[in-house]
Amino acid sequence: MTRATGLIIAALVGMFLGSGMTWALLGARAAAVAPAAAPGARAAPDLLVTLAQTLEAEHRRVDLLISRGEVAAAIGALEEVRALRWPSVAEGGEAAVLLRHDLFGRLLRLRLDYPEVSARPAAELLALCDQGLGAEVVAANAFTARLHALRGEVLEAMGRDDEALVSYERALEQNRALLQQALAEEER
Repeated sequence: MTRATGLIIAALVGMFLGSGMTWALLGARAAAVAPAAAPGARAAPDLLVTLAQTLEAEHRRVDLLISRGEVAAAIGALEEVRALRWPSVAEGGEAAVLLRHDLFGRLLRLRLDYPEVSARPAAELLALCDQGLGAEVVAANAFTARLHALRGEVLEAMGRDDEALVSYERALEQNRALLQQALAEEER
């Protein structure tokens, strides 16, 4: 199997897992985490559905661009979405943060896998990780865990191993919590 074939397969698997996890998380959390809309404001569920549909279409477009070998265009597409104003927790609840983590994780994975395309210095990639993570504290979830792991990867590439270990541990803590939660649900 060539590197390109392996990357295409990985991208397709990522798309399916990302889409499935997005919808599963939204379905399970939307009612619980979406705050009531202020009078005259757009209702949070409409906002979340629109945001989720935007990301789903963007992931599909990126997958198609990658399958055609147009990695620069795929990265550019994700950068365009990243540049949009993202809903705050007050506007979209915790689910909006999870969707942001999903997008930033996909963008960072592409930038790390294809450093020759629109190269960015490691410090800029670290800033991108931190922008994606934001200041909000959210419950353990796969998107945030992935973003912490990617942050660890960037820090490790910068030679900042102690900080990388902290980021990897944050990712592992979330993944362990998710695993225990899934196992507990299976036992029921």
